[in-house]
Parts: sequence; C-alpha cells; structure tokens
Amino acid sequence: MEKLVKDHLSLWRAEGSQIIQENFKLFRSLVADARKFAHQGNYNTSAAYAEMAAIHAGFKHSGLFASQDLEQVLLLIGQKAISNPLSISQRTSPPELPKHVLHVATDVTYLSGPPRFLGRWMQQEHERIQSLFLTKQSPDEVPQTLRDIIGNRHGKIYGVSDKSDGNYIVRAQHLRQCAANVDVVVLHLSIFDIIPSIAFANKEQLPPVIYVNHGDHWFWPGVSISNVVVNLRESGMKLSQQRRSIEAQRNMLLPTILEPPQRKLSRTEAKQQLGLAENSILLLSIARAAKYRTVDGISFVEAHVRLLEQQDRAVLIVIGPGGAEDWSAAIDQSQGRIRVLGQTEDTAVFLQAADIYVDSFPIPSVTSLLEAGSYGIPLVTRFPYSNDSEILGSDAPGVAGNLIRVQNLEEYTIVLSRLINDEQFRASLGEATQKKILETHLGCNWQDSLDQIYLHAANLPRVTTLPASADQMCLGEPDVFLPRIFSDAINLNFYELDEMMKSHADYLPFKERVRLWLRLLKKGDLGVRGRLNLLRP
Repeated sequence: MEKLVKDHLSLWRAEGSQIIQENFKLFRSLVADARKFAHQGNYNTSAAYAEMAAIHAGFKHSGLFASQDLEQVLLLIGQKAISNPLSISQRTSPPELPKHVLHVATDVTYLSGPPRFLGRWMQQEHERIQSLFLTKQSPDEVPQTLRDIIGNRHGKIYGVSDKSDGNYIVRAQHLRQCAANVDVVVLHLSIFDIIPSIAFANKEQLPPVIYVNHGDHWFWPGVSISNVVVNLRESGMKLSQQRRSIEAQRNMLLPTILEPPQRKLSRTEAKQQLGLAENSILLLSIARAAKYRTVDGISFVEAHVRLLEQQDRAVLIVIGPGGAEDWSAAIDQSQGRIRVLGQTEDTAVFLQAADIYVDSFPIPSVTSLLEAGSYGIPLVTRFPYSNDSEILGSDAPGVAGNLIRVQNLEEYTIVLSRLINDEQFRASLGEATQKKILETHLGCNWQDSLDQIYLHAANLPRVTTLPASADQMCLGEPDVFLPRIFSDAINLNFYELDEMMKSHADYLPFKERVRLWLRLLKKGDLGVRGRLNLLRP
C-alpha cells in the first residue's frame, strides 16, 4: 500500500510539471492582456482580464503563489482610475491600537471557514467598532449571525449595489472611501479578489492594511497593498516569505480564533444520543466534501476498513461529504460501523462523543482539527509528502507537539490501534492537546497576539515599490502536487478559459466577444440567450 502511494506521487510529479507549464503560458497571456488594456485607459476591461488571471492561477496552479507582474497591473489600474487619492484624512498622531476596524470580505453568504473566523474575530473585539465591506455581495444577504455581531459592535455593513455590481472601478472607489475614517483595514478575501488591490493602490494617508492569509496554499493577489500579511500557520508564513517575497518584518503569525468548547454532555451521554454503545471508540472527521476526494487510489473510508476489521469496538463517522463520494462498498464491509453525513453547522454532540479525531485527506482541515482538539480529543493526520510540501499538511500553532502525523497507511493503522487500545495514552494526549489549543487560540492570549499585529502594522513604512524581476514558475514541491489535488477536489470545468470569458463577457472588446461567440457556437455550447448576452453592446 505504501508503494501504491509513492507511485501515485511520482505520477503526480510528472503530470504536475507538464500541467504547470501549460497553465503558466495562459496566465502570462491573461496578464499581458490586462496590461495592454490598462495602458489604453480601458480600466474595467483590464480589471476583468486581471481577475481572470487570478482565477486561473488560483484554480489551475501555474507554479506561482503570487505574481509581481499581476500586482503591477493592479497598481497601475488603481493609481490611474481611482479619483481623489488624497481624500482620506491626514493621520499625524502616533500609532495606537485601533478604535474602528473595517473588515473586507468577498462573500459571506455561507458561514464556512473564513466567514466563521471573521465572525469570531469581530465578536472577540467587543470594545472596538467592527464594520464590514463586501466586494461581491449585497449587504442584505449577510447571515443574521454576522449582522447581529456587527450591530452590537456599532459597525456598518457596506456592499455592492445594482449600480456598482458590474463595475470594478466603482466598487474599488467605494471601498477606498469607506476606509477613509477607520483605523485599520483587515482583508479576508477569496483568492481571486482584486478589488482591494485596485482600491488601495494609492497608499497616501491610508490606514494600515492587514491581509489574512486564509488561502495559504493557493495563489492570490494583494501582496503589494498589505502592510502586514497575517498567516494562520507556520508553513503558510514560511511560504509567504519564500514564494511571495514578503519581508520578514511584514510576515506575521496569528492563531485561528476559536469559540470556547461547550461540553454539556459526557462522552458516554453523547454516544447514547448518537445510538453508539458505551464501550465503542468513535473516530470522527469533519470537513467539506472536496477535502475527501480520492486521489491515491484509496478512498478516505477505505483507508479505515482494515482498522475496523481489527478493532471491533471502533466506529467511524465522517461529517461533510454526504453522497459526494461512492463509499458504499467500504460502508458495507464495515457492517454499519461507518457513517457518512452531509455538511452541518451543529456538530457539538459528535465532538462531545468522539474519542479520536482523524483529519480529512488529501486536503487537511486545520480549523476542524483545532475545534476537535479543544474538546480534549487526540488528533491524527496523514502526510505522505516530503518536508518541501509542508504547506499541504496541518501545522497550526495550537497543535504543535501533540498532533500525530503519519506518512503511510500502515503507520496510520498502527497509531489508531494504539489510541483505541490504550485509554491512558488517549486521555493524556487529548488533555495535552486541549491545554495547548485553549492557551493559544482563545481569549486574552489571542487578543494579545492581535494587538501586537495592529501596532506593528501601524508602525511599518508603506510598501512603495515592487521587485522588478519577472514571474518565475516553480516546478518543484509542493507545486507539482497541486494540479492533481485541485483537479480532484474542484470541478475545474468552471475555470476553463471559455467559461471565464463568458462570465466576464460584458468587459470584453467587441472583437473578442465575436471570436468567443463563434468558438462557442462551433462547440455547440451556446443557447439563444447566450448568443444575445455575448453580442449585446
């Protein structure tokens, strides 16, 4: 089985190297188009091509985690297209802790990882005004949970309107004006969001800008506008310095803030509610379906069948995938001891019942690991890569020294068997994990870390120039693994060039729309409505 995994990794290296080179060529072409239209003064069209370049590099890895070329184009758009660059009030007082924080997010319609992180951040800072600007979402679509937090913190919610929804420059101008009277801007963005890069291209008299690196293993724009990049784990901070050219003084670590665990049931009582035997050992895993896609020939649940055959008390519950994967054969083999559920916000009873937490694979779920560990559950994760691919693992500050990381399935089965059979080892590891996480990721300690970042960002000089060197793609690790991991975890058809151009057709020059129309017509990928949309003025 270990040989099977190594063979798959070798195949990924070969495939990844070829795919990256093809992706890089298209990325360069899109950036060149964005630059051309920016120099022509067609800034919305330039921004559309820049966004397509970011989408492409994000979802179709091009050997880059940041692009100086794309950053330069976005700065050019913002400096040329955004009016009144000096409209923000002069700041002459010494830097101090902020009183008003403006959070900028792309979309918080669903309370997934980053929006939940954002909500916890705002809730923790009860003495500061907390406002929210949404670059691609209307304010009336914000979940009530976030609306209540912002209202209680005396903040406001800003977002796109019918007037600005389709106009990059109008949205960027609106964002810049909303930042005029706040003390710090904090970015929680999707990996392709270019609006803040345009809005804050003119740096005169701006409040400090902090970029929260939610997508540390993805490509994203925004390096050039950020006083500080806040990383949520050590590997993300290392990658930011090595592959995004972020200087050490601008590269900081902030633990993921967690809600305090609410244990209302004993482990035995929680198991009773789930219909599990008192002496059962519950292995739990929680993540989005995409993080469980089969990429090494062995599905996530199949990796546990041998263990369940050896350990008749063990039960595996996986929350998140639902029916996204066909795991029926393994479930049948387990004789009912594997349960797969859909995504749910209410996981408290499962966390209170769990004895062992097993991380999602091939993509880890760091926040889920931390939440499980906060309940005193020992944590186990698989990591078949070399140390050069550390970004593909789980290494949040609160799990350092306690997370059990294994390289292959044989070791995985051995470790889980020991945890099942050795109650004292299981309990002591769970207690140590809980203690470290609670000390690092909750309350005053987390707030102290954040306050230091606020002060540091306010004292740093502005980034005024970017390195002149052109983008250089990388064909080493972890890059060569990312095309396969992304392709198995995401439906990449949505990010093909023609699909991106269809969704950005309003910004394309008429000749380009005609070429796209003819190409789609030839492919039979164009209805009557689509023809009209592409060819309208």
